[in-house]
Amino acid sequence: MGRRRKPKAKTYELTIESLSHEGRGIAHLDEKVIFVSGALPGETVIADRSFSRAKFEEADVKEVIKAADNRITPKCAVFGICGGCSFQHLSSEDQISAKGEWLKDAFLGQAKVEPEQWLAPLQVQNWGYRRKARLGVRYVAKKEKVLVGFREKKSGWITNMSRCEVLHPSLGDNLEVLAEAIGKLSIKSQVPQIEVAVAEHNTVLILRHLEPLNEQDEQVLRDCAKELAVTFYTQSGGEDTVKPLDQSAVLTYSHPDHDIEMEFLPTDFTQVNFKLNQKMINLALELLDLNEDDEVIDLFCGLGNFTLPMAKYAKHVVGVEGDMGLIERAKYNAEQNKIGNADFYKADLFKEVEGFEWFRGKTYNKALIDPARSGAIEIVELLPKLGVNHLVYVSCNPATLARDTAKLIELGYKLKTAGVMDMFPQTAHVESIALFIK
Repeated sequence: MGRRRKPKAKTYELTIESLSHEGRGIAHLDEKVIFVSGALPGETVIADRSFSRAKFEEADVKEVIKAADNRITPKCAVFGICGGCSFQHLSSEDQISAKGEWLKDAFLGQAKVEPEQWLAPLQVQNWGYRRKARLGVRYVAKKEKVLVGFREKKSGWITNMSRCEVLHPSLGDNLEVLAEAIGKLSIKSQVPQIEVAVAEHNTVLILRHLEPLNEQDEQVLRDCAKELAVTFYTQSGGEDTVKPLDQSAVLTYSHPDHDIEMEFLPTDFTQVNFKLNQKMINLALELLDLNEDDEVIDLFCGLGNFTLPMAKYAKHVVGVEGDMGLIERAKYNAEQNKIGNADFYKADLFKEVEGFEWFRGKTYNKALIDPARSGAIEIVELLPKLGVNHLVYVSCNPATLARDTAKLIELGYKLKTAGVMDMFPQTAHVESIALFIK
């Protein structure tokens, strides 16, 4: 795939007609669709072209001539430059409303159906929620300064930012302190990124470095760790090289309503928004309407985020996941929480699975699916063979949820309820949940 060539400079006045599914304003000019970052429906804006093709162009707002009534002032000083957020010029209520419309459009466009009932949107906290992130790092020699932050929009450059409003405050309030510490390293020009994992009681920063750290470098990191109350890990190569600088940290999050504590590694996938995750778990349990006779299967189970809470209310739950490390942690968490009616299996759910022990000759009356953005079309087609008549589908991509919904309807399932969940406020990311009954 070739690099995007910078188009010839062009500035135009546009009237914004609607909002795209990526949160950009949509306008038309000279029989072309123009996608305008930072613009809202009903606005008149001056925009600079940033990309051009035969049938569409992309542009960035330079000036708002006529603002929409629902435009608000972004909280972040680098909004519009930083690629981490795209929606701070809309209120949280308007953001979630737009996401609900995108989900509705996806259902109608691909599955030709709406749920019998729309769920009320799930929202919790709008700022300081993000507990997982990958931050870029760059030493700018001319300014003798280290930058730490998200990358700029449509650019590989690191945003010059002193704080981040969506990152958990343990780090979001301290980017300058972290940048100053990295600036003291002998290999400051050889540190390309930092992985962030914030648990309920600990924060881990995984420092990726392309050259070895010396003893003085390690002491700089220890001093920074003490000041920020964080734990540094280092990574010199692939994921297998991740190790604690000194002592490892025990990272946990909880499901307080179900008396469960989940332990995880800094490199494990976890939901970025712990408070929303708790509400999402409760909603999934409510939709599944579990009882002591239910046999449940949790596909793409990860650490057992849904599996273990479900096991508290069902007869038996099976979790299936493609990552062996996550399966091991799920088993460990089941044991630590004294949950004996949950079993976990490793399987690639995008390949043939009918021969596996958990599938062959087994039936489950209820199921939960929480796949990656690519969806779960391969496993969806097998649900009738497993006897599933009650399905909760958690999705991070309305397009693949709608595609899979069309297949589920073809298989005899009905879309009963669906709704959006604000897992990533201030961004165009859409998390959703749907209930299917057969």
